[in-house]
This record gives sequence, structure tokens and C-alpha cells, in this order.
Amino acid sequence: MPRSRRARLVTSFVTSLIVTGSLAASAFGAAPTRTIEEIGFTVAFPAGARCPFPVERTVTGTLVTTTFTNADGLTRITYSYKAGKITYRNPANDKTIFTVLAGPAIWTDNGDGTTTIFVPGDDQFYTAPGLGFVAGNAGLSIITVDTDTLEILSVDRLAGHQDGVPFPAFCVGLE
Repeated sequence: MPRSRRARLVTSFVTSLIVTGSLAASAFGAAPTRTIEEIGFTVAFPAGARCPFPVERTVTGTLVTTTFTNADGLTRITYSYKAGKITYRNPANDKTIFTVLAGPAIWTDNGDGTTTIFVPGDDQFYTAPGLGFVAGNAGLSIITVDTDTLEILSVDRLAGHQDGVPFPAFCVGLE
């Protein structure tokens, strides 16, 4: 095939891909956006907030956030951690308890003022040195919140091991 004809075919093919992609994006919503950021912060909780004694929570890892808006304008955000971990520490005795941040957590706008959060897999599955598993959830958690206030409207835990909220149960690993 002559070079100029081949060049026209390639140009035509690439142009059709761009046009098709643009039409698909407008019909199905915009292409997703992705951000990647290193996370590392510590928050101190006074006695009674998590445990009967003061504790510090440290969150570390790489947070990947993918945002997709569909043609109806509804947004789905997926949060996942790479090498993520939450560690609670008792500053009085330096004991720690931790969980690997597995995720993902998928936030889906329902279009009615509520957002549904799906958390498959391990969700704050805490272990402590010398104790092993202390508290946590494994399976699927489905949480519905008010989109504006983030007030929890319902929590459904399906399959797997489900303790619900890990505190104050995990405090035994910090005593």
C-alpha cells in the first residue's frame, strides 16, 4: 500500500477514535479523574473518645482517589490505599494496635440527597502484637449517609465477620 494512502487511513482511524471517544464521553459522562497522594497524619483522641484513656491515631499510605461523573451528573468516588495502615497508640505505655487499609471505599451519589458507601473486604480489621485479631469487619459493609451532613442513615453488614465499630473493643490491645 502506498505510504500516502496508509497515512490517510491511519489519520482517518485516529480521527474516528477521537470522535467516538468524545461522543461516548458525552453520552456516558466525563472520563474519570485520578489523584494520588501520600498520606501521613496523627490525631490525638482524649480519654473516652475511643478508649477510656487517651490514644493517638496515625494514618499512613498512598491514597488513590478516582472520581467519575455519569451522564446524569451523579458522582462515584473510589478511595483506595496502597500500603495504607491505621495505627492506634497508647502514649502512656507505647502499646499499639493496627489495621491495614484494604478498601476500596466506593462513594456513590444516589441523586436524592443521600450517598451510599460500599466497603468490600477488610474494614478496620485490628490486630495487636501478642494478641492477634482483636476487632474488625470482613465482608461487605454498605453505609448510607446524608450527602450534605454525612450523618449515617443506615449500616448494613453482609457476610464475613462483622463486629461493627471497632472501638472500644480494640482498647484491650492498648492497655
